[in-house]
Amino acid sequence: MKNAIDVASRPYGQSAFGTHKPGAVVSVSPGALGAFGANHHLRQTLVFLDVIVLGQPEMYVNNAGKLFTDDGKLANDDIKKLLTTFGDKFTQWVEKHA
Repeated sequence: MKNAIDVASRPYGQSAFGTHKPGAVVSVSPGALGAFGANHHLRQTLVFLDVIVLGQPEMYVNNAGKLFTDDGKLANDDIKKLLTTFGDKFTQWVEKHA
């Protein structure tokens, strides 16, 4: 991920990220912490690139292997609600900053 961001941020002054574009970070992990550290490191990187990162809600998805049924559907209504809420907030964020 970091390498892809580095490439997209070149050449200096002509970044594919542009100026003040809205963004958000969602991290997913098979463990209990939901890639907390990676999430925050990526946020720092995006701020350096002048991406306006959604502050709240933060999104850490843990135990990802248990979130889907065998046929690939979301396993429960709690995760559906969480993802829908985040999607709605991010949509509002983009509309505000686009």
